[in-house]
Amino acid sequence: MPSEDIKRKMIENTKKLLRTNTSITIKDIAEASYVNIAAVNYHFGSKEKLLHLVLEEIIDELKIYVTKEILNAKLRSIDEILEVFINYLFRFSLENVGLLNYLFISNELQKESSNFLIQQFFSDNDFTKMIFQSLSETTQTTNEKELQAKYVLLFSTFCIPLFLQISQMKLQNPMKIEMFVDPEFRSYYIKSIMKLM
Repeated sequence: MPSEDIKRKMIENTKKLLRTNTSITIKDIAEASYVNIAAVNYHFGSKEKLLHLVLEEIIDELKIYVTKEILNAKLRSIDEILEVFINYLFRFSLENVGLLNYLFISNELQKESSNFLIQQFFSDNDFTKMIFQSLSETTQTTNEKELQAKYVLLFSTFCIPLFLQISQMKLQNPMKIEMFVDPEFRSYYIKSIMKLM
């Protein structure tokens, strides 16, 4: 099998492992990919470098989804757009328990992942420019400070389902989070966000 195919296989298997496992080893990755342990270090340098690459790919997939939804936003009301994002992020948080652990709880990648998240969502890049442009059009404001405040508010409201899931991961007997599954709750949540916006 070509080297690039082996690397891709290890990346995809690491993504699968991160969906449900809050801690994975090089052995887990190697076994899932049917390679020996040395192959992980050979192709990526270390487990941490592989995890960082996987993290980048998953965040890029998230950004592609958000970009696509924003480009289609003109077909929907802002309430509908928010509901689509909130539903997606809640589902994302439930489907990526291990990733959330590595992003926010585990010390293994904490510094790198925190820096990466800040660069992706709070630096001046094409993605954030597009979000600001969309916010400006939706809220009909051009005041830069007001747009920044709205962006931080919007970002934090999308992160709430993620943080609820993370807090559940820390409990010995995690409760099932039903709030965001309930359509009535989501409707009130979105209306409340709209009042704040």
